[in-house]
Amino acid sequence: MLAIALALAASLSIGTGDFLAGSQARRTSLWTVIVFSQLAGLTWTALVVIGRSHALPTDILLPALGAGLTAVAGIAMGYQALAIGVMSIIGPLISLSTAVPVIVGLARGERPSVLQLAGIVIALGGVVLAAREKSAGARHQATSKLSIVLALLTAVIVGFNMVFYAQAAMFDPYWGIFLARATSIAIFALAFAALRPGLKITRAAIVPILAIGVLDTGANGLFSVASTLGYLSVVSVLSSVFPVFTVILAYLFLQERLSRTQRVGVAAALAGVALIAAG
Repeated sequence: MLAIALALAASLSIGTGDFLAGSQARRTSLWTVIVFSQLAGLTWTALVVIGRSHALPTDILLPALGAGLTAVAGIAMGYQALAIGVMSIIGPLISLSTAVPVIVGLARGERPSVLQLAGIVIALGGVVLAAREKSAGARHQATSKLSIVLALLTAVIVGFNMVFYAQAAMFDPYWGIFLARATSIAIFALAFAALRPGLKITRAAIVPILAIGVLDTGANGLFSVASTLGYLSVVSVLSSVFPVFTVILAYLFLQERLSRTQRVGVAAALAGVALIAAG
């Protein structure tokens, strides 16, 4: 049950972080959110690693590097797919990323109960429906094929990102998160130096943007620890129901209306979580 609780907490953390990131990117800029949230996340994980005073396991380097690289690739491809495609199609496709760790977990010999397997299927379907948004318009239809390819690639990359985090957690989840974040921020720093985008930060935006970095890395930590306590095929699904929390927060605080499809998705995802927990 602890693994289930930690995985759900990871979803809540990601969903809240995504909600804050979306609102702050509109008020400041995307690069402002990326730069300051990444720095906050790196600082927080560095403090955790220093506070624990555990030696660096050498075997963790490759999976941590893989987690950092796939994180950057997933962000870059995902944003591009959303920029040129129809969001109501791209969002659900990217949500299919959970299929990768589920397949990997089952291939390793994990055997969830029948009830949990049913919950996995229902929860995945619910996440896909909850992630649906209104169509962005006919002007995107000409590039929809490329956007679909990018979305599917993003799903695979994000799925392997979860696998890499789980592999790193087998040695030390906290070192794994720190090294992955250090890798991704180094790549972002190079991109920032090449593009030289403008940053605009306001006093009111500082705390929410720093919170995004803490929530993001906190979610990675919760998922990593959960993966050491339970089946990867189970905790990866529970850690991926975050779109449900994002749409609920948008409904509560931004008064965004949920479509009938999204409401069905939220209900299905929660029902799937209940079945996994009961199993």
